[in-house]
Amino acid sequence: TMMRHARAVALMLLACTAVSADRPTDGIRGDSTFDASYRARYVTHTDSLYKSPINLALSPDGRTLWAVCERSAELLRIDTRSREVTGAVAVGRRPLDLAVCPTGERVYVTNRWDNTLSVVNTSTLSAERELPTGNNPHGIVCDAASVYVTNMASDNVSVIDAATGETRVVLPTGHQPFDAAITPDGSRVAVTSQLAPGIPFRTTPFTEITLIDGRRHYVTDHRRAENCVIQQGVTWTPDGAFALAATEIPRNLIPETQIYQGWMVTFGIAVAEARAGGTTAYLLIDDVNRYYADPFGIVCSPDGKYVYVGSSGVDAISVLDWEAIERVLRIRDGRIGIPPDTIATYARHLGISDQYVVARIPVGKNPKGLAISPDGRWLYVAQRLDDTIGIIDTRTNELVDTINLGGPDEVTHLRHGEYLFNYASISFQQQLSCNTCHPENLVDGLIYDIAADGGMGRNLVDNRTMRGVAMTAPFKWSAKNPTLERQEGPRAAQLFFRSHGFEPDGVEAISHFIESLPLAPNHHLRADGVLMPAQRRGQVQFERSRTNTGEYIPIANRCVTCHPAPLHTDRRKHDIGSQFPHDTNRDFDTPQLNRVYDTSPYLHDGRCWSLEEIWTVFNPDDLHGQTNDMTKEQLNDLIEYMKTF
Repeated sequence: TMMRHARAVALMLLACTAVSADRPTDGIRGDSTFDASYRARYVTHTDSLYKSPINLALSPDGRTLWAVCERSAELLRIDTRSREVTGAVAVGRRPLDLAVCPTGERVYVTNRWDNTLSVVNTSTLSAERELPTGNNPHGIVCDAASVYVTNMASDNVSVIDAATGETRVVLPTGHQPFDAAITPDGSRVAVTSQLAPGIPFRTTPFTEITLIDGRRHYVTDHRRAENCVIQQGVTWTPDGAFALAATEIPRNLIPETQIYQGWMVTFGIAVAEARAGGTTAYLLIDDVNRYYADPFGIVCSPDGKYVYVGSSGVDAISVLDWEAIERVLRIRDGRIGIPPDTIATYARHLGISDQYVVARIPVGKNPKGLAISPDGRWLYVAQRLDDTIGIIDTRTNELVDTINLGGPDEVTHLRHGEYLFNYASISFQQQLSCNTCHPENLVDGLIYDIAADGGMGRNLVDNRTMRGVAMTAPFKWSAKNPTLERQEGPRAAQLFFRSHGFEPDGVEAISHFIESLPLAPNHHLRADGVLMPAQRRGQVQFERSRTNTGEYIPIANRCVTCHPAPLHTDRRKHDIGSQFPHDTNRDFDTPQLNRVYDTSPYLHDGRCWSLEEIWTVFNPDDLHGQTNDMTKEQLNDLIEYMKTF
């Protein structure tokens, strides 16, 4: 048609400019340094001084508290008697978790951006070696013989020999494994996963709690956590009978205007029997009119009487009575006694938390990891955005002291925006923060019915990453929002928070914080940017001008036209034949493809769980690039090249 011809001509002119100016010209190099952020525009010297403690661990005798700080990339040693920092050691980039060996001689720290494990000698307070892990290591636990590391981007756990540092075995887990916990006797390990695996379009999500035999190192159970996402912290009851995981229970399959029995998302714990094939139940920590968003840290008291859950989105710790939980779930001899229909009811029941939640403790900003003293007297809280450790007296359930880690007192513009991003109190009934749907500034892997732009059940949308979006306006799949200020201001207030939203200075601060978020290092690309053979072949497919049979491919229908480097988006809307019956639009915003391997599912409504099915299932008419003539090998190469973006 004339319209398609006009589009092709316009895109031809665009492509001729974009390709020559931006993409690699030698065909063998990628860009390993481009971070796609405006961080340099907003950052101050003070921003480089924050600590951001995220996880804690105690020495076996309880006299030393160790804190891993993700912003300053260091491990801090704290004397629990004087309550002062007594030492620090540098670790890798973006550290997350830590574990202290049973003798207290070593502390292990996971470094997300380096794919390494720092081994710190506690006597010399030095990192004695760096051990390789899988991709994007997160949680870690250990006993005398083994160290278990969850590899989020590899969907597995590395079991490392504590003596030699060699990886003994790699075990499969759920999608994006996050945290790990080990029973006091070392016989079992539990691993949470953050996102759902590839599931059919518009079906109920689930995550997995992976149970591992700690003696023989094999998976004993892949336990589905029904209708859960963003399962992060995990712990065991002291008797090893139950694994307890902090969890989010979304309601993404109904319109977001729903309020009765949980409007958009609820928060609680999963209670999983340790036995293979056992039952898992779910209990909310929310009240009817107030939610406790973004649970992260979870620990049990040593005597097994209480469970402590930190809600990082509302700056609070919930105290749960375990005996009351046993009564509610009718637990006897390590087994849950309520039937499946009651389990399903309790997973949505906002009216029963007062039966087992016995206290709510206000704490500092953005509480993350928790650690409890061996005698159960003191609960330590990593107050990430305060640069402090909170100390709770468990006898009175009060915050009684704070350890200052030495970060700056000044709250910078970006730091204020970071807090607002993690702040749920702006939303109706404190139901959610930006972090709720964008854990670690990425995606939750869900498809939402926002009940706008066409009404309920129309225009379903896939979530999108916050990393590296600074230069990719306009925003929203319909490209309706020209700036992040528009996206995070009136739109967020109306469609997500159901409140007045952020004040004008808050809108600016959170928008600038998002614009400051860089892309993570690309571990599919060599540090020198030189492409591997499959990636070079994939680049040829990405930039090709003719099909396998020699047919000319119009410039408007080449991959590189709409996805030119370095942003890999032309920032325009196109009709690529992806409209579904629930859509009122045909044209959709071109997403940026940087770190595309981290952002499944794909297409505007998230119907694709793999890059391959974008072209093998949902491109029958070659409107989304000329791909139907490609061989399986060529398509594989194309995907390998896209992973380098």
